[in-house]
Amino acid sequence: MSFVVDPRFIDAILALVALEAVGVLGLRWSRVSGPEPLGFLCTLSAGAFLLLALRNALAGASTFAIAASLVLALASHLADLWLRWRSSSETAAQSTIGKQTAIAQARPKAAPSAPGRGSRVRA
Repeated sequence: MSFVVDPRFIDAILALVALEAVGVLGLRWSRVSGPEPLGFLCTLSAGAFLLLALRNALAGASTFAIAASLVLALASHLADLWLRWRSSSETAAQSTIGKQTAIAQARPKAAPSAPGRGSRVRA
């Protein structure tokens, strides 16, 4: 299990994260479906910066390098939260408009009055 504390192991994981980013974004652009690119990259970069902080700590890097990686992870995480919060409030506003439209469309329309049974139409 000594390979787990080897900084090269973290490098391999970071390479896999980079491949994931290229793969998911490539699928997104070719099929026009999948996660929003900016939010996806914010989420992925937050994890990548945490891995980089771990790598720096295992490699014996300076405290500044470790702290910088952690600050960048925090910034990416906060950007991700902001994007999610913003899209959540936009979705809520759109769903409220959609609900009002659905309610209006579901209301029964008044049928034109027709002579009832046994009633006489006078000319």
